[in-house]
Amino acid sequence: MSCSRLISLSRRLALIAGLFGTAVLGVSSTATAQAVSPRYGLGFNVLASTSDGVGIGIHGRAAIPVNSNLSIGGDVGVTGFIFGGRDDASYAFDPQVSLIITLPGTDRATYVMGGVGAYIPTSESEGGPTLHFGIGRAQLIGETSVYYELDPAIVIEKSEIQFNLPLRFGIIF
Repeated sequence: MSCSRLISLSRRLALIAGLFGTAVLGVSSTATAQAVSPRYGLGFNVLASTSDGVGIGIHGRAAIPVNSNLSIGGDVGVTGFIFGGRDDASYAFDPQVSLIITLPGTDRATYVMGGVGAYIPTSESEGGPTLHFGIGRAQLIGETSVYYELDPAIVIEKSEIQFNLPLRFGIIF
């Protein structure tokens, strides 16, 4: 995929995410009696990719609650495929928009998520739009939570599909 097509795809995803988030903010403020503040997460990931191998990276998410069980999340991650050394290293950018459903629980919240995104590598691999569906768990520790999740994605390239399997862990504040 050419650089200009990747930039165009990223802009479209950002526009869709912005419009969707704006609509959700309007709905969430009228749907709940109390104002619910967004939650932010920051963590690390290990990504296994059928096109680029195994890499490590950082991942961030902002989630806007719609109600007590449903949130809309916007994610961004950067993964470095560095295990071949600096000369052979490549990187991938993977923005996502997700619906997150928190299942009933106590101080351990299990959640499922799904949505769309993009896989934008700097390597020879093509990349493209993604569809993802995952599961995670957040453990409450005061006002902060620790989370871990598995969020497999299908990367839809021009003539074939690839798979990404990220394992993420970090904190939600």
